[in-house]
Amino acid sequence: MRAAKFSLIVALALSCSPVSAVFADLRYETKIIGIGASDLADLVAEVSQLKALEDRLPISEEALRRRAEDDLDRLKDAAASLGYWSAQFAYEIDTGADPAKVTVTAKPGPLYHVASVEVLGVDSRPLSVPLDSVTLPLKPGDPARTAPVIDTETALLAGLGHTGHPFAKAAERRVVVDNDTQTMTVAYTLDPGPAMRFGSAAISGLDRLDPAYVERRIRWRQGASYDNRSVDETRKALVESGLFSTVRITPVADPADPTQARMNVEAVERAHRTIGVGLAYNTSEGAGARLFWENRNLFGNAEYLRLSLAAGQQKNEVAANFRRADFLDSEQDFLALAEIADDTPTAYHSRRVHISTGLERRFDRSLIGGIALGVEKANVVQLAILSSLTASQRTQHYALIGLPLYLKLDNSDDLLDPTRGYRAQVSLVPYQSFSGQNLTFAFGRISASTYQRLEDSDRYIVAASAAMSSITGASLAELPADKRIYAGGGGSIRAYGYQMAGPLDINNKPIGGKSSLELSLEARIKITDSIGIVPFVDAGSFYGSSLPQLGKRLLYGPGIGFRYYTSFGPIRVDIATPFIRRRGDSPIQFYISLGQAF
Repeated sequence: MRAAKFSLIVALALSCSPVSAVFADLRYETKIIGIGASDLADLVAEVSQLKALEDRLPISEEALRRRAEDDLDRLKDAAASLGYWSAQFAYEIDTGADPAKVTVTAKPGPLYHVASVEVLGVDSRPLSVPLDSVTLPLKPGDPARTAPVIDTETALLAGLGHTGHPFAKAAERRVVVDNDTQTMTVAYTLDPGPAMRFGSAAISGLDRLDPAYVERRIRWRQGASYDNRSVDETRKALVESGLFSTVRITPVADPADPTQARMNVEAVERAHRTIGVGLAYNTSEGAGARLFWENRNLFGNAEYLRLSLAAGQQKNEVAANFRRADFLDSEQDFLALAEIADDTPTAYHSRRVHISTGLERRFDRSLIGGIALGVEKANVVQLAILSSLTASQRTQHYALIGLPLYLKLDNSDDLLDPTRGYRAQVSLVPYQSFSGQNLTFAFGRISASTYQRLEDSDRYIVAASAAMSSITGASLAELPADKRIYAGGGGSIRAYGYQMAGPLDINNKPIGGKSSLELSLEARIKITDSIGIVPFVDAGSFYGSSLPQLGKRLLYGPGIGFRYYTSFGPIRVDIATPFIRRRGDSPIQFYISLGQAF
């Protein structure tokens, strides 16, 4: 992002490269000296076309010199953008070496600072802008960088938009750099426009969708003071619905009432039906595929229906998911699920039917909660050998009623590729049998993850997660094998196979437990905009008691991941190996999927 201001020059340089460069034969290497490790050194290396085009060989020494000359102004602009306004750059070329040596010598000079920041109205008098205690990006004494100059203007206009001025605009931005005092002064002239209130909303662009659906997502109140944060929240709510290809919200002066801004909401519907396919692979579960069809506006009120068919080496499933938006309240949805599955993981063989209905409520932008009533019926064959169970007892038939309850908090910035913020979830499911073996137990889980940028961009991210699960009310032998707790696999402890991170029987089959602890730490490093690496370490286990037994050993292992970033999310490839390898553990676990691990 720091090099964005130079993108036009870069594009011109590339487009003007001579066609004859295909036949180039002058190899060279570039070295930049005079700057220690710093933001300036990183930016200079990033924008230098001498370095970027080393694999596009010039046809002659003269062409190489033209490339170096073109670089000098680019490097000066880069230095000035970070506050080094008197920086000087020079180059030397040694064609006697093979490859030729290009040495760029930098003299950054002193770091300039901001002397003053003024905010004026169009009458040239000081203008007060309410900022809700937000500190402006630029203030006296700061390094005289260019990016905060633009960011401050944006923040000032946003502040006016927050406080009733929908048509605020910048009239002039005056920046003066004084080489004698090594300072920069900045003066903004803003035209706030009239203070206005929200007027009526006019909705356009809809095809099959009921306009009431859009109206229920409008976050402002007619007659209230204009606040562009309410406009942004409305736009975000409409975009996140997945129903629209375009959402535009524009305030327009109302000739009938100069104190009100009429709000034009243009929401263009996207295609409501989608057919898709997904593929995944990992070492322990093998290959899997999923085919789905969905309709996001089934009856005209944003009803969502998804039908899916999954097939794999360890799981086959047919499922239907239904969601009725705005059920009894604009912040509440009705949910329904029906699925038939045949699971054959290492621990058990389960054939089951599951039906549930429930409600999900949005308490605010980041917190949702839900409650459901579910019925499950299954035949399960436990593959692990427990001394307390005979061969016939390892086959169980159960029919359960469950009452899932959950709270989800999501303050992260992206669903599939979070780079900042945090997430947390608490869930509780009480179960009671209504046929067959008498069973009463409850499953609970708490999980959290956090994401921290190490600099302003998303180039370096540290991510950590922790989760604990527990079952109470039934003994381990009484619990059906597919209701026990397991750990290991792509969404858990990646160094161990699916369900394998815990006690095994004599045949290396996972027994399952009544609790688990899972910990993960990742460093997400972008090498380019589309390629990244992720070194990580995972640890944890499942246990036979209702609480994790921290005195017992944890199973853990490191790994390395590779990411290919696309417009719809990162494609993930992870390779991990266990530190503690038992007889039943593979030395390598390999995973391919979409999205980050957590």
